[in-house]
Amino acid sequence: MDLYLFRIRVYIEGFKGVLFTGKFVKTLLINKMPEYSELFKPVKGNIPKLIHISPLYRVRGGRVKCVYSYVSCSSRELARCNGNPSIIKLHGTYDFYVGFTSNALDYNVFMEHILSLDDCFTFMDQKTCTSLLEIEYVNPKNETLEIARKTLREGKLKIVFASPTMLRDPFRRSKYKSLVPTVLNIFSTPLYIMLHNTGTYSLRRFRRQLMILHKIFNEPYSTLKTTQLKWVVYKKKPEPTITGYINLHINQEYLDYYQRYINMEEYLRELLAYMETLGVGVGRAAGFGHIFLE
Repeated sequence: MDLYLFRIRVYIEGFKGVLFTGKFVKTLLINKMPEYSELFKPVKGNIPKLIHISPLYRVRGGRVKCVYSYVSCSSRELARCNGNPSIIKLHGTYDFYVGFTSNALDYNVFMEHILSLDDCFTFMDQKTCTSLLEIEYVNPKNETLEIARKTLREGKLKIVFASPTMLRDPFRRSKYKSLVPTVLNIFSTPLYIMLHNTGTYSLRRFRRQLMILHKIFNEPYSTLKTTQLKWVVYKKKPEPTITGYINLHINQEYLDYYQRYINMEEYLRELLAYMETLGVGVGRAAGFGHIFLE
């Protein structure tokens, strides 16, 4: 199955209030593709969502900033945070990302709908207008080939949680949210999607490959400083998420061992392509779990 990832630049005006902007992107796409609204709805069972969106981003001076309402909490309030959320105003140029697989959505159908983004509609009781400025197709496997090679050459992989993220504990049956960025929690969702989408999933294979990744990559102590707890407002109450980044370091001894049996360059290329296209953790079709790889 092919993977598609698009960066879309739009001009937006007309909204002011409390908002996780992934909700705006989701509404915008459903308005343009109502026949594909099922892709964004909650699913029962173990079938993974094969579409992922990001929130809105502002690019200023070469720096990318994710736009969303959040609640600032003191260190004494980390267990529960009920402060006043920040107010955002949508007025200007923004980027967002959409990723999907070819068996979920046809490339030509998506392009046909996305080219008609110029529109005004009522969003949360406010008239909001969007204008399409630019579309860029990103080839995930081309990008992640270079990242995989760099990772194996330099012994380090940087994963940026570019939107608020809620990871998934792979050893719980329910979609349990975790805020601890371990190797197992980070890779569990993209690995599950990759195996499921290629028709090679079995619980035994999934757990075995997770353990291989767990042995190959080490989380550094600096993770406690480079990731932050962020309380964001998606529905009514603030929800805890993580932002920031993590540098995973390769355990060369384990890598040398597993490279006898696995083409690690190609394996990482494929896995990282799924991660870059479809995100990590839960809530990926609502804007959570978007990542950048370095």
